[in-house]
Amino acid sequence: MASSFFHQRLARSLLTRSGGAVAVALASSAASVARLDAQQSQPQQPGVEFVGVFLQKDSAERLRKLYPSKFGDASEDEPLFVVLKYNPTAQEKDAFAPIQGHTAQLRIKAYVEDDVTQAVIVDVTTEAGEPIDYTAVVQQNVDVPHITIASLNGQQGLNGAYTSVLMERLRASGKLQGLLEEEAAARDQDADADAEWSGELTEFDSVLMPLFNPFPVVRATVRRESRAETKASDEAALVGTVCTSSSFDPATGTCSDAPAKPECGFCKFMKAGPCGSEFSAWEACLDRAKRSGLDFIEHCGKETLALRDCVDANPEYYHVLNDPPEDEQDGASSDPAAEAGENQ
Repeated sequence: MASSFFHQRLARSLLTRSGGAVAVALASSAASVARLDAQQSQPQQPGVEFVGVFLQKDSAERLRKLYPSKFGDASEDEPLFVVLKYNPTAQEKDAFAPIQGHTAQLRIKAYVEDDVTQAVIVDVTTEAGEPIDYTAVVQQNVDVPHITIASLNGQQGLNGAYTSVLMERLRASGKLQGLLEEEAAARDQDADADAEWSGELTEFDSVLMPLFNPFPVVRATVRRESRAETKASDEAALVGTVCTSSSFDPATGTCSDAPAKPECGFCKFMKAGPCGSEFSAWEACLDRAKRSGLDFIEHCGKETLALRDCVDANPEYYHVLNDPPEDEQDGASSDPAAEAGENQ
């Protein structure tokens, strides 16, 4: 019933106007649904452009072993990923450039399923443990970072967009409260009553996929996963690569077109000095602010002041930052009045 519902609504939506970033994702994935029976030998790139974290093959295999598909055999060649930003602009791609092609870590927070999809909610950080901003959809407070593991419609079908709606429904119903807050999860770690919920989600009008409204009643399960439980399969952290979907090669698992931006001379100079760590922290805050559209002055004041204080405390290395340009020095030495004074 769920499958026929989505296919009927998909046919109707494709005859009408686009419904935003997620609707574009649906339209782009429609062809993949039609090709499910083709059993293509090579894994395919997702059909809509986005910046995401693509799981490395060993991490994807480990995740599938932790949560076997309940929809039959799932292709092990299909990439598993977290979407960070749908349809990024050139400026947004540039903001992600410093970490594109780099390793990211993902820690499982919760497992979610319903009649159509299976997914895990994750925390996403850089290899150094710094948070990666999640701005994947129209409203950041509606969706949550997640990996779709399996779907009734196939990995390249409607699963990606539909899983976002499931997250939206769970948030609207309040079932994810406590699961998304690490401190609350830690406090309730031994509370079995709060660790899992199963039940019906009522009929729902989605903000993310309004062309498919209303979504029918569905039975869902959400279960918090402690670090001790997820460590049962070797390591708690999954590993992936930050990449745009068009640059990710699913056959090799590499980000083939990761931009190789040469580091600026000023950056090299700053990092080589005694304030290198302070400068790196300031630079990372600047990158986060750019990706999130935040005001740099407001959100990076702590890092800016720390860098300033360090530079002021090390004038023997950073004095050149305060020295006047050479042409000004030359101009001062060639000033007739100055020369006259020297000759007296």
